[in-house]
Amino acid sequence: MIKAVIFDKDGVLLDLEATWLNSAIAMTHFIAGLTDGSHAAEEFQKIIGIDEKTRQIDADGLFASGSMATQFAAFAQAAPKLANQLHHDPQIKEKLRDVFLEARDETLAGVGSVANGDVITPLGELHDSGYKMAVLTNDSAESANRGCKDIGVSSYLEMVVGFDSGFGSKPEPEGFLAICEALSCHPGEVAMVGDTFADRHAAERAGAGAFIGISSIYPNAPKALVGIPHLLPDLTGLPNIIRALG
Repeated sequence: MIKAVIFDKDGVLLDLEATWLNSAIAMTHFIAGLTDGSHAAEEFQKIIGIDEKTRQIDADGLFASGSMATQFAAFAQAAPKLANQLHHDPQIKEKLRDVFLEARDETLAGVGSVANGDVITPLGELHDSGYKMAVLTNDSAESANRGCKDIGVSSYLEMVVGFDSGFGSKPEPEGFLAICEALSCHPGEVAMVGDTFADRHAAERAGAGAFIGISSIYPNAPKALVGIPHLLPDLTGLPNIIRALG
């Protein structure tokens, strides 16, 4: 029986492109600058699956489905001179983080946090039905709390766990298990809602009772969500699935 639901943030509660596309674009331009003109930003955008001109993110690309480490490794493979800078130069890593977050802050100042469709209604239904809810994200806890507050769902959440909350990052299961303990639920009583391999694998490794996928290309599924029994375009139909699982 499902008693609690854990949500990923970006691509599930918040619109991924509206939140992070500008940051990804800024990152690729900064990295292109490190190559002294030998590689264009567009080359690095193709590597991670974003398109500055069409303003789209490939659901199967590294930016949508991979970690920052996998993106850096792919950049270094395309331009080997970047390997030392991206992996071992603390000044470059700090500057890159600043570029990424400054673009995010400019986006928030311009358009605010953008919900991934109607998230208030389904979370409200689940809350009223007695389900406990939390967020598990590879973003920082501060950023996640800000986004959840902006889109109006903070009051429904018991807790928000980020990569910096002391439990590591997905796909490792420690964050999921920490939430289960805090909510006094067995992992088998908890459903995970996500859109990436990191979400799916974290749920599987933790022994989650169910995994529900959110696909930006619904009714098709990105590679990370192929074969799962529950696939949705957004959270609208989630309460029905959770009740059926119960």
